[in-house]
Amino acid sequence: MVPKEFYTTGEAAELLNISRSTISRKFDRGGISDKKNPITGERLVARESLLTFLKERNLPIEALVIEKKRVLVVTTDDELFSLIQKIFGEDNRVKAERESTGGDVLVRCSRGKLDLLVIDEEFPDISSADVIRTLRGQEEQKGLKIVCVTGRRKTKKALQWGADEAFGREALDQKELRRRLYSLLELLEGPGMREVVEHQRKWPRLRTHLPAKMTIYRLRTPRRRDLGKAMVEDISCGGAYLSGIEMEKGEIPCEPFGILVEVDQEPLKHWRAHCKLARLMSNGSLTAGVQFVRISKSNFEMIQALS
Repeated sequence: MVPKEFYTTGEAAELLNISRSTISRKFDRGGISDKKNPITGERLVARESLLTFLKERNLPIEALVIEKKRVLVVTTDDELFSLIQKIFGEDNRVKAERESTGGDVLVRCSRGKLDLLVIDEEFPDISSADVIRTLRGQEEQKGLKIVCVTGRRKTKKALQWGADEAFGREALDQKELRRRLYSLLELLEGPGMREVVEHQRKWPRLRTHLPAKMTIYRLRTPRRRDLGKAMVEDISCGGAYLSGIEMEKGEIPCEPFGILVEVDQEPLKHWRAHCKLARLMSNGSLTAGVQFVRISKSNFEMIQALS
């Protein structure tokens, strides 16, 4: 995920582990650059300013390099919120928060970017249908993924309102809900990710430094493709590590995608593989770990021949 350029004062305070009032004082003294949210008037902190602040004080910058996915659960049902908390559990890539009314969620969405909204059907003020339709009409919420938990007979209606997924409350399948939430967040499932990484280690990683072409294609609309380039720094029969990623459009899609990596230089001349993203990091330049999901026998054997 490409890091965002600005953070709310609350997000900045959390990242720096200081109070909001301290952030505000640094605004007033000119120590941190900012701009204002055109809707709420709230101050937004520049990412580059936060990086400078951390580096000047020799503080870790991981929080800005690997951003957490932000999930908002809107419900008055304690059991539903507990279920979502259980799903994301110890996954430090995800932060789950809660609101209990439709009005709260609209205000919350106006204050800062969310990655996923899990919305209950029943609110004491605004209907979930009106909340979803309102958010779908806002350009700044274009990339927001929405999951609606509703009555079984209303799941189709929830999709018509604009939800990406709808689940019937009467027979809520935790395993399926977990799978779909992680898919919408474009993350490998928490425990599963560790298992996959450990599994890939059965193949030794081989150091390389080969230029490669990248083609990113949306899984829902495969004909939509974005071109880019990268360096293959190491490779195994299970995956590769890419550095210096540069996309022609300068961005990574905010929807599920696959990656075609192609190398045309010895010892991997005419080599290619379809991949999925395992991790994405930014620290001055964009790097990624990818896992092979489709590779021909001849291309697989080319990697084996390197060892």
